Amino acid sequence: MKRVTAVLLFVIVLLSAATPLHAQTVLRLSNWLPSQHPLFEQTIKPWTEQVTKATDGRVVIQLLAAPLGPPAAHFDFAANGVADVTFGIHSYTPGRFTATLLAELPFQTESAEYLSVAYWRVHQRYLAKANEHRGTKLLAIFTHGPGQLWTRDRDLSSMQSLRGSKIRVAGGFAQDGAKALGVIPIQAPVTEVYQVLAGGIADGVEFPAESIDSFNLTGVLDRGLLVPGGLYNVSMFLVVNAGRWNKLSKQDQDAIMSVSGEQLARTAGRTWDRADAAALASMRKAGKIELATPSEQQMATIRKALEPYVTKTLQQISAKGIDARAAQQELQKEIAALKARGGS
Repeated sequence: MKRVTAVLLFVIVLLSAATPLHAQTVLRLSNWLPSQHPLFEQTIKPWTEQVTKATDGRVVIQLLAAPLGPPAAHFDFAANGVADVTFGIHSYTPGRFTATLLAELPFQTESAEYLSVAYWRVHQRYLAKANEHRGTKLLAIFTHGPGQLWTRDRDLSSMQSLRGSKIRVAGGFAQDGAKALGVIPIQAPVTEVYQVLAGGIADGVEFPAESIDSFNLTGVLDRGLLVPGGLYNVSMFLVVNAGRWNKLSKQDQDAIMSVSGEQLARTAGRTWDRADAAALASMRKAGKIELATPSEQQMATIRKALEPYVTKTLQQISAKGIDARAAQQELQKEIAALKARGGS
């Protein structure tokens, strides 16, 4: 009898050790980027591990083996509960997001880190009131590096020589900006850009430098125009379904936000900056893409062409009940302060 009791006690101890003290919540994340892409590999994936650590294992982010659909559908996937957590590009869902266009304006900064951190801060102070992320909890907001113009068999020495060229753009401000510069904007998913260029459907693409490497476009492009601060930028989000978020304890919500928000914006920005620098260094070493910087006259032409569209964008943001000019000034102020302090 004593032996049986001892065995039963041993089994109870084993079962107790194997049973978690807290119920574990699994949140499914849909990723549409290549697994080796810097944003996924160096920002999103490490963040999922940080969430598990911050919540002491109570919340786990499960990376789905394949994307649930195209990049443009990922905000709706989270809002509708098809996936629990998604990230994506605001301009891929035209008409839904307006306030976020503030981060897409040209010539803002060379650093995605400075812009992303400043953007998160200004979004919290000014832009969040537009409530454009309905159906989700916004975990982070950030940008990629300066968006530049890349072409094949096109003269980049003047904007006049580019008129009529077909250029793939991401949408958002880039769409209007392309029209202002006299080129024909073409929409295509980021995952299909290589085919669009290789097939001659487009003469070029607007991308940060990093994306030329990540999407293997070196062989279908031969020139790049590097505009200081970029011709445009792209605003990105990381969100979780609101219903799933609301079911988490306050303790776990706070823990997740401790590794999200500004911290994640900074990480994402630094990731883009490193990737852009590496891509440009690789291009210069290989010599397969000729890199050019606009002349003063060319920059004056670009600025003059884009200015009406900057004004139009600020008016669209103001229509959301936001003081767009004040938000823009605050964004530039934050960028300048971050640059002066080296990013801190």
